[in-house]
Amino acid sequence: MTEIVRDGIGVPHCFARTEHDAFFAQGWVHAADRRWQLEYDRRRATGTWAEVVGNRGEAADAFYRRVDLPSAVQRDMAGLAGETVAMLEAYADGVNAWTEANMNTSSSSSPRPRAREFAVAGVEPVPWEPWHSLLVYRVRHLLMGSARVKLWRATVARVLGRDVARTMVPGWGEEDIACVPPAAPCEPRAAMVAAVGGAGEDIGGSNNWVLAGSRTASGLPLLAGDPHRELEAPNVYVQGHVACPEWDVLGFAIPGVPGFSHFGHNDRVAWSITHAMADDQDVYVDEATGAPEYEVRWTATAAPNHGFDAFVPMLRARSVGELFETMRAWVEPVNNLLAADVDGTIGYLTRGRLPVRRSVDGVWLPVPAGDPAYEWDGWVPFEDLPRCVDPPGGFLFSANNRIAASPSAPYIGLDATTPWRARRIAAALESTEGATVEDMAALHRDAVSLPARRLVERLAGTWAPLAGWDAVMGAESTAAAAYSVLRRELMLLVLERSGLAAVLDTLPNRLLPGVVPEAASWRVVDQHLHLGDTSLLGGWTWDGALGEAIARADKSWAGETWGELHRTSQRHALGDPSLDPRHVPVDGDPDTVCAMGYTPTAGFAVRTGPVARYVFDVGDWDRSAWAVPLGADGWVGTPHGDDQLDAWAEGRLFPAPYTRAAVDAAATARTNLRV
Repeated sequence: MTEIVRDGIGVPHCFARTEHDAFFAQGWVHAADRRWQLEYDRRRATGTWAEVVGNRGEAADAFYRRVDLPSAVQRDMAGLAGETVAMLEAYADGVNAWTEANMNTSSSSSPRPRAREFAVAGVEPVPWEPWHSLLVYRVRHLLMGSARVKLWRATVARVLGRDVARTMVPGWGEEDIACVPPAAPCEPRAAMVAAVGGAGEDIGGSNNWVLAGSRTASGLPLLAGDPHRELEAPNVYVQGHVACPEWDVLGFAIPGVPGFSHFGHNDRVAWSITHAMADDQDVYVDEATGAPEYEVRWTATAAPNHGFDAFVPMLRARSVGELFETMRAWVEPVNNLLAADVDGTIGYLTRGRLPVRRSVDGVWLPVPAGDPAYEWDGWVPFEDLPRCVDPPGGFLFSANNRIAASPSAPYIGLDATTPWRARRIAAALESTEGATVEDMAALHRDAVSLPARRLVERLAGTWAPLAGWDAVMGAESTAAAAYSVLRRELMLLVLERSGLAAVLDTLPNRLLPGVVPEAASWRVVDQHLHLGDTSLLGGWTWDGALGEAIARADKSWAGETWGELHRTSQRHALGDPSLDPRHVPVDGDPDTVCAMGYTPTAGFAVRTGPVARYVFDVGDWDRSAWAVPLGADGWVGTPHGDDQLDAWAEGRLFPAPYTRAAVDAAATARTNLRV
């Protein structure tokens, strides 16, 4: 018998008698809360989404069929460890047991509430098979690789030349700081300096950080963070708690995938990740055809992938050191892994499969197909991956910034994001003593924009809406809105003057859906402005460009607050407005710790943001706290479908009860599950 206890925000806490029953229960609750989401991701990965939505799904289907994820994951299934296969089978059985007991969309004209999306789609859920979990995990990470930005730069190079494309490669010089050692200045890689430079990409991001006990109120570590991804309906992560005699873990899971592979804690150790921005995909171009033909090679599919073999051992880890050892099997995505344990140890590890390249010159663009110079010679040894344990400063962090300060470290990638979030986090941690969970939650909410500060200083009060502004991107601020409109007008002006605007209609979306001109956003403009580089201005000066941008902003900004312009914008994949969640105003922008991303050419609606927030308190697990953008339940119209939305928008967290006493005290519903 497995008992499932729901707390006040609907999070399921599953108490099972065996490990098999624990994974069965996790499959059951994922189906109960996210059965439509499982079907959606399975259809995307198999290239059958157009069967549901028609023509608008055809381009994505063509891409995924070309990639052929099913063949790759079925090959990988054959080589997985026995306990991994048992995990996947038990989870699949749980999904199917819930589906058989609760889903019947065709028995009546008014379907049961939890079948509503299936009724709108006009399809039935397909029985879940163990390999489907690998499939949905893989589809969730394919487009996080380095191929998209290489294709963007290739398009720029084709239209405007390699010199302009080179400015789309990150290079923040003395402003870059590293994860290892924490906050150390980054030394440039001599072999790359001549090949790359210029400004950074707007390619998403996440934050995490850990404080040693010397800096906390409890004397034991605090681990916190927030992953930034596309804001979806339902949300990409789901909260949960699953316990059995072998392990007892609370954290965030990916619906359709067992375990807690990204964020969680057991009774002794906590872990979290951010995206390492690794160069894990090469794009090969065949110039022999009349039009360029591209192929993508990805570390996840280029060789047998047994990364799921890390999933069960990591749940059982008893220390930071043991947790890191379980990562030998990890493949994708490459992550910045932070961890903390009850003995007071804190640690950082780059986890994942990194190719050993014969050459890194030129890999910022697609490379010639068949050229042996761009082959891979195996993988970077696990022992050589960057790591740091118990640094003297008492903290570790990552924010998609540069990873290793030393130029002798293994090549990880070029496309680290801008250093602004990293600098704000590092500065806060360096000055923190006696920290509590609320102090960590306050850092989640930090909405100070360092680029905005620089622009305000440059304008020196010459534009009234920004005079005296503190550069806080608050939803109630009119100055934050004025700044955002100004930066958008300046970016559009640079697009016009540089010729980059002509590139927008030539992107190779047929190969990778979602390739967008994010590299031509404010971050390119910001760096060129800071350096005084006028190469994108078509003969203008920056003073002239700023004057014209201010004139345009005066006409396009009507005095709105930032929150009136900057609201969440999730749309349900089925395209039915009745399934969309509420949209709310939020603080922050792409450059703040409270990271809320938007596509400047399309307005200010929030496209990416924190898909989870959490603080894990190693000193007392029951003091831990968390939140997601909508709710624990992915079904429209249910009590827990969006009951976390307002708190999330305000940066507030909910308790995350862990001990049995705390869970029982928070219980609002109980279910006994017979396996």
